[in-house]
Amino acid sequence: MDFQQELNEIFEIIKDTLPAGVEFTAYSIPSYSGHGTSGKSYFTLVDGKANRNAIPEALKDGSEYRRIEINQRINDAKFDITVAQEPGRFVIFSVSKENGYTYRIATPEELVQLTKLELIKLVDPGTRKEIFAEVAPDKKTGKPDVVGRQKIYYENGEVKEYTGAPISDFARAAFHALDEKLKFVYALVTETDAVIKTSPAIPGVTELYEVNEDLTLDASKIENIYEFLESFSEAKIEKGIEALEANPEFKAKAEKRYGQLIKTRVGQDAGIESFEKAALSRKEVELFSDWHFAENVISLSRMDEDECRTVVDFIGSLVMSYLDIHEFKKQMEATENEMELREVYHSAAQKVKAGILDEANVYGGSWFGEISTLLANHKVEKLMFEKTHFKLENNDALKAFMFYLNLNNGISIYFDIYQSYLYNLTEFFWFSPTLPRTAWGETDFVLPEFTLKFRRKAFYRINDDGEWLRKSPKPAGVE
Repeated sequence: MDFQQELNEIFEIIKDTLPAGVEFTAYSIPSYSGHGTSGKSYFTLVDGKANRNAIPEALKDGSEYRRIEINQRINDAKFDITVAQEPGRFVIFSVSKENGYTYRIATPEELVQLTKLELIKLVDPGTRKEIFAEVAPDKKTGKPDVVGRQKIYYENGEVKEYTGAPISDFARAAFHALDEKLKFVYALVTETDAVIKTSPAIPGVTELYEVNEDLTLDASKIENIYEFLESFSEAKIEKGIEALEANPEFKAKAEKRYGQLIKTRVGQDAGIESFEKAALSRKEVELFSDWHFAENVISLSRMDEDECRTVVDFIGSLVMSYLDIHEFKKQMEATENEMELREVYHSAAQKVKAGILDEANVYGGSWFGEISTLLANHKVEKLMFEKTHFKLENNDALKAFMFYLNLNNGISIYFDIYQSYLYNLTEFFWFSPTLPRTAWGETDFVLPEFTLKFRRKAFYRINDDGEWLRKSPKPAGVE
């Protein structure tokens, strides 16, 4: 499709409905999936603010207009043009009676101006807002992750702080505009103005936001080194690794703390020098929030494959720091009955839990210790898969994850599986002291290989209202 030709044809249809001397602007942003867009609808500038009160009928995109032929054609054109562009960029659409209907990729100056217009709308009278957003490429995909927070200052002196960064779209677009060098975005917003600073600065467009870091490290205490390593700061991580290299005793302790995570996420030959590659990003840390780890629940719902792998790899790594997973498998497969199996499991579980908590107590002030403490005490009664891409290979981390599920639970866990990809729960499914009950909704039913010497019964059903059925595989080696 000739995109500009399509806009020209649309303009000929709508030009007589446009007022003279007024330019209408909208922008769309292509998603990184390549299948969707986001953005803002048409507006005009009135007193320096975006105004959407006097938009021609043809340019409106509310639900009541979507079935009107010309509105639908305009929306389709915007969508087709936007998804054809590089992800994360702002695609500006401009239309006026005098200049026709055009599109273009936003310049850095336009990125700042459009973002300011939206930020000003977010501030209530008598308040001001600071926004802090850290930008970093995803370690696997290279896509810019944006994690931030915001502070709201009230007239009475009260200050409230929230997570989230209502400047994420700008941050991603600026990341590309700066050849993927953008690291930080700061904004100060009032009712009438917004100041945006970036690190590094966008030449001629934004001021430099200077991130002042205190790199003074008292390396005589290992908890100080851990604090630097878990700071998300490249400079502090580098400083922490240097301190470990200079102290063999501390290095050995750090490798005990982080070693399995590094090997799982980087490679079996990787050591503490690869910590930064293995460390969770701020976005990955959020996977262990209350949203996914609610009381008595782990929810993997709507996680993609990489997100599932992050959760599994971290939990599995914690377990493997205190349990030889291969030796445990041998012990389980040597048991003769349920009682022996439970004794082996509970002995291993006590060791794992104690090890996790002991290490978390060494330094628990950042993400590693906080997540470790959460997991060591989290009781799992329900594991949820809804539209989950759990397409993970049967590896040691996944087996260790399956081991973890019963760490604090003496009853049968309920696996709620709906419209998900779930390939392999591993033979460790059968090693649970109390076997999970599984419900399979619009998902292929499959239970893993059975490797024990005695029979066990697993209950499952197809759909939430299905009858409970029983599966009891033959003992390993029995035809």
